[in-house]
Parts: sequence; structure tokens; C-alpha cells
Amino acid sequence: MRLLVLRFSSMGDVALLTPVLHALASEHTNLSITLVTRKVYEPFFYNIPGVEVIGVNVERDYRGITGLYRLYRELRKLGPYNHGIDVHGSLRSRILKFFFRLKPGLEFASIVKGRREKHQQTRRSNKVLTPISHMVERYMHVFERAGFSALPERGPWINPDTHSRQLAKEFLLANQLTRRNNLWIGIAPFAGHTPKMWPLEYVRDLLKIIATRMDATVFLYGGGKKEVSILEEMHSEFSNTVLVAGKLNLEGEMALFLRMHLVLAMDSFNMHLAALLGVNLLSIWGSTHPYSGFGPYGKDESSIIQVPVDQLSCRPCSIFGNRGCYRGDLACMYWIKPEQVFTRIEQSLQLSHENQTNSGAPNV
Repeated sequence: MRLLVLRFSSMGDVALLTPVLHALASEHTNLSITLVTRKVYEPFFYNIPGVEVIGVNVERDYRGITGLYRLYRELRKLGPYNHGIDVHGSLRSRILKFFFRLKPGLEFASIVKGRREKHQQTRRSNKVLTPISHMVERYMHVFERAGFSALPERGPWINPDTHSRQLAKEFLLANQLTRRNNLWIGIAPFAGHTPKMWPLEYVRDLLKIIATRMDATVFLYGGGKKEVSILEEMHSEFSNTVLVAGKLNLEGEMALFLRMHLVLAMDSFNMHLAALLGVNLLSIWGSTHPYSGFGPYGKDESSIIQVPVDQLSCRPCSIFGNRGCYRGDLACMYWIKPEQVFTRIEQSLQLSHENQTNSGAPNV
């Protein structure tokens, strides 16, 4: 039995397929899954039995209708497939589905995004803020409609391979970090949209607090020229920091995350990555809300830092954080103070230490 699965973006949403594919591989040993996504996302799916990843560069190699038709023909040659699964629901995936319905046709089960529920959460008045299905559950429902059910297992769900771990090891050796002699904290202060980002001046204040009150090495994560430039300035200001941004690719960063005692991230890809790797995590939320189905999978509310809705009733005002703040002051982020975040870091590290001690796991 062979499935063709479509999901091209975004990075965090693609990564959230990993619990579903692990569950399906465990429950249906005769199942073969061909996942079509962007090439850069291939490392998420290493070591999942029965999963073949077709990584493509859609903007460069398959642009427009003619490009997608060429992709369709290439995928068709790799078949046949018994079912199609569209967990994206984008224009690109809909066009591909149209082509696959040509004779001989391939039936697709498609994602239901729950736009009505999300609108009720984010409208300015009469909000209905109750938890809706997590993205992982929505993915699972699509496979169920195609006749394949499974229950996601306990994580971690992303398992960096030997090459990824070697990249992280070489990075640490280059920075003269051969072993963890103190706390290692990863900070990923960026997100796709400003309303999901904690103010950078607060990030600097937090780094000051950590430098003076905690024996810790802080690893700074980010990507893109602008983010790297900002983090280079922070790195030059604080001697206890290590600049990861611009130094490691995605594969290396995944394995390096595993070395962290804690990762602090926004509502962003790095949050999803840390959660799926099973890393101790704190995430800061502003204009968005975990109830919208994009919270850190497998984590509970102790991993969330946010202004309570009863204190700031405009939250959430967006599902993806791509709307401007209609208050004009981004209170959802500015009300979260560095001292508060530092306290949560201390509490999370203490709880993690207690859990390791109780389970007998080594504290390394």
C-alpha cells in the first residue's frame, strides 16, 4: 500500500508531520509513504521506516502551471499510488491534485483547516477561545479519512542522523566546547512576524541577567543576514554566548539542540523543532495563542510564557502573527518582562533536573 503525501511549507508545519508519520509507520508496517516537500526539510524525516522523501525546489525548478505539470509527471512515474494525501491545502497542492485526477485518476483526502473556529478566536469582539485541534491531529484526521488510523506515540519524533550529530560535534570543537561544564541554554529570539517576537531590547536584558546570575553558556540561534547581524552584536557584547546563527545548517542545529539544557524560543519553527526533538522548552507567545492548534507538540502549559487573556482581552488577534497590533503598543509582548522570563527559566531547569533525578537519567 503506497501513499502520496503533499506538504510544501511552512517549515514548522512540515516538521509537525513527523509524529503522524512515525505513528503510521508503527501501526501499518506494510505502508509505503512518498512525501513531497521542500528539499531543505528532508532531515526531519530521517529514520522513519517506510517514508521516502522527494525534496524539491519548487520556486527554482517547478514554477507556474507548466512547472507543476512537470512535477506531476515526474511523481506519476514514481508511482503507482493507492491514495493521495493533501495536508497542505495550498494553491500548489490543489493544482497537483487536479492533474492527478486525470485518467488514471488518484483520489485525495484533504486537510480541513478549521478557518471558522480560528476566526472566532481572533475576532475583536465575542471571541470564542477554546482549544481547537492541534495541527498534528488535523494531519491525522486526513489520513483517517483515507482509511489509515494510528495514535501518535511518545516523542522524540525527530531523530538527527549520524551526519547531523557530527556537524554539531565539529561546531562545538571549533568553539572549544568539548563538554558541558555549566548550563547550556539556547535562545532563538526570532519569528516570521514581529507580533510573535519578544522585543530585542528585552532579549539583551535577559542576557545580562543570565550573565550575572547564572553559570550558563547561551547559544544564539537565527537565520538570514539581518538576524545574523543582530546576533553578532549580542555575541560581541556578552562573553558567555556562542553564535550559532550563520555557522551551522539545519542538520547541525537539530543535533546541537539536543545538547541544550533548555531552549527559549518564540511561536516559531525553532519552538516546534525543540518540542519534536524532546528538548526542555520555554516559548514566548504574543499575538498568537497555543489554543489555535500550533502549540509545542507534546508539551504542556508549563512550557508557555504569555500574558493571560483575562489581563489582555485582545489576545489572540492573529493565527499566524501576520497582522499588525491594533492597540499600537504590542502589549502582549512588552508586558512580559525579562525578570519574569528568567524566573521561568530557573523553574524549568529545576523541574527538568528533578525529573532526571527521579527517572535515574544522567545529568550531563
